[in-house]
Amino acid sequence: NGPEITVTGGLGDTNMLHLPHHETPTFCWVADGPDQIRRVCRLLAREGVDLLKLNLSGDAGTSSYPSDETPMSDAEVAAAMEVARAARLRVAAHCRSAESVMIALRHGIDVIYHANWVDERALDALEAARDRIFVGPALGITYNLSQAAGQWGVTAERSAAFERELAVTVEAMNRMRKRGIRVLPGGDYGFPYTPHGTYARDLWIFVKILGFPAMDTIVAATRLGGELMGLPGELGVIKAGALADLLLVDGDPLADITILQDRNALRMIMKDGALHKALETKGRP
Repeated sequence: NGPEITVTGGLGDTNMLHLPHHETPTFCWVADGPDQIRRVCRLLAREGVDLLKLNLSGDAGTSSYPSDETPMSDAEVAAAMEVARAARLRVAAHCRSAESVMIALRHGIDVIYHANWVDERALDALEAARDRIFVGPALGITYNLSQAAGQWGVTAERSAAFERELAVTVEAMNRMRKRGIRVLPGGDYGFPYTPHGTYARDLWIFVKILGFPAMDTIVAATRLGGELMGLPGELGVIKAGALADLLLVDGDPLADITILQDRNALRMIMKDGALHKALETKGRP
């Protein structure tokens, strides 16, 4: 996908009028109103993206709108989905608030990130759509910023906001799991506080912080990941005819999920049938 799409003051809008060059580079494209949203989506479709990402809700990391508010309107989302359907694009959405989840579901968005502040109505709607939707809480960033956030220049006030968000997310994700809603690890890596190459920590977060069973967590990261990518039965499973993405682990991740963070314990790594890391047997039984 290209830049995420947000509204003025929404997540990703880092522009500040008091700066000499107030239109600062960011990971988002700022657009307001259905017509602007429609145009941005068409431009991205023209550039060849296969997915649009809309930032519907606020975020604890922004000063304009908190996580439980929804700055992007229903009409703006409808305009984006109009283009997405015409251009046959998939859509994912940043949805921390209950209202943003409802808007996303109402318009057919099937990949919902975060869903922290869901209420009973949103949970019912997610359950009703559980065969087509996926929820990715992207907890790595929330967990890290709720802990030793000072080392990254995050204030104690903002860190406390992430801590509150983590608590409600633990409850929300467990309620979703009990309802059969597909909850997956991953997401929001590439920041100083969630560097690339540390994704396996998400599995520990699912087991240790959310309390999910280790096997359910591994299935969510593999088989459900394949379903989310539109490759059920081909990606994230071990069977004849499937993509050969395999790990040989020196240990039992069901007993200790943190072993998947130990690169030395990953004895063999195969991606699509090609060896990325060959098994070394010299000097080993």
